[in-house]
Amino acid sequence: MCIEFLKKIPQLLIFISATIAFSQDAPVRLIEDLQKKRTILYVQNDTDTSKSVFLKINPTGYRKSAQRPIIKNIPAKSKTQMLILIPLRDVSSSYTYDLIVNDELKNLETTKTDK
Repeated sequence: MCIEFLKKIPQLLIFISATIAFSQDAPVRLIEDLQKKRTILYVQNDTDTSKSVFLKINPTGYRKSAQRPIIKNIPAKSKTQMLILIPLRDVSSSYTYDLIVNDELKNLETTKTDK
């Protein structure tokens, strides 16, 4: 009986870890606020540390400036406005997005050297 129980422990651990992994919400997520003539996109950070996010929107049927990528630092436990999408008239509008979250924002510094 004890040997049978020991054989089932790995299956039990896999089941428990999968259940915990799928039940957790994303600590940094995109929030969509639909209004009458615009859609406001926010990124909410529910972690205890600030995060750096890269947001790329792929719009269809919205005004021009929505395609630029956005890189911002999001403070801990906060919600930051990222973009306002304004739909074109008489055109169906939709979008997809890529949200990449990093622990910190790294600035690329270049130095000019004389040769």
